[in-house]
Amino acid sequence: MRPKLKKSYEAQSLIISFLVIGVCESFFVLDVVADMFHVDIDTSWISHNLIESILVIALAVALGVIGLQIKRLLREHRESKDSVKVASGELLAVIHARFEEWQLSPSESEIALLLIKGFSAQEIADLRNTRPGTVKSQSSTIYQKAGLRGRNELVAFFVEDLLAGEQIMASGE
Repeated sequence: MRPKLKKSYEAQSLIISFLVIGVCESFFVLDVVADMFHVDIDTSWISHNLIESILVIALAVALGVIGLQIKRLLREHRESKDSVKVASGELLAVIHARFEEWQLSPSESEIALLLIKGFSAQEIADLRNTRPGTVKSQSSTIYQKAGLRGRNELVAFFVEDLLAGEQIMASGE
């Protein structure tokens, strides 16, 4: 089944399930109110017990459909989380490979990663128990080794590939 058609079918099945639940709920509320006031709502063409049995079966089917949808959504959520973990790990591997290519020292690699994550020079200095001036000096060395002009270009260097991949995926759907 095509993805859009499948999504449409899934949405329709949920809507129908909720409508069935609503109808059943309405009947059972009416039945309880009728019982409270000792009103008999039997019909001549179908027995009250048969109506209740049909509605109970309809509720079970609706709950089954909703349960299957929840199961599918949980599976998709788990798969998405796994994909994000893989993508994050892959990105980190790409970043470290590029740091090696640029011949960054371990200290410079750590600072570059913190810069990419958005930490300020002061925050990096605090994390590394050093002075902001040292961090700024090492940052300049990182940018020079990478052939970049600053933090924005450093971040853009890695994010650009991710966004290009997103465009390819979006247009391929």
